Amino acid sequence: MSLTDDHFARKIAAQSRAWDQTSDAPKKERGSREPAEPKMGVCEKCGKETLVKVYRFKETTVSNGAASFGTIGKKLCDDCAPKSKKTVDVPQMSDKQLKSLMRAAKKGLR
Repeated sequence: MSLTDDHFARKIAAQSRAWDQTSDAPKKERGSREPAEPKMGVCEKCGKETLVKVYRFKETTVSNGAASFGTIGKKLCDDCAPKSKKTVDVPQMSDKQLKSLMRAAKKGLR
């Protein structure tokens, strides 16, 4: 065992002891997040005064060659709010389309 191996072995042992001492500390209980309640205000997109919610968006700005990343909150009404992918309606397939899709999937497995 060389001198550097001994150094790393002692370092790992010290980190392990430190982890054992701090891991028993009580952790904060984090409750479930509930969606924010809408409040009266002015929508930042359309300008109407209605019930608005704060939606978070990622923003990137570039000035003098340096990029800045951040999250901003915009107050938007229900009409201007981003639509959830869960609410997108999926068109129903006919029996013929479904059989064709299953046949193609079966061929793909071979």
